[in-house]
Amino acid sequence: MVERKEGPLVMLVDDDVAIAEMYGLGLASAGFRVRLLADPHALFRALHEQLPDILVLDWQMPGMNGAEALELIRLDERTKHLPVFMLSNFLGDQNGAIDRVFEAGALAWLRKSVTPPSALAQRLNEALARHVTSAGGDDRSAARGSS
Repeated sequence: MVERKEGPLVMLVDDDVAIAEMYGLGLASAGFRVRLLADPHALFRALHEQLPDILVLDWQMPGMNGAEALELIRLDERTKHLPVFMLSNFLGDQNGAIDRVFEAGALAWLRKSVTPPSALAQRLNEALARHVTSAGGDDRSAARGSS
């Protein structure tokens, strides 16, 4: 994937390389700079080096789930207000996972199966536009699979 020099930086964490690359290419073609990371440990190393404009987390990742990663992100002063989207096919409404990530400040829970890269790019752009003018709010409509 070609690294862009301009545009908002999105870090996308997904251990499925093919899925990550598909979303990465789609986001890059929509004007984002993209950094793909395979697991939460790589994410925390990357966050130490550079802060993205927005973060996209998968739910099921090696070593910890998306909620655990997000809760750690919220403990750090540098990242506690970082806009975060969950992007997963995990049906988190069955065990409270969706509520847990919204309580930790996730902006949306999107299902991969119904969210093509172009739709993710649109949602990220909308969130970034809102984030510039406000630091609050979440998008629970996305939690139920709308995209």
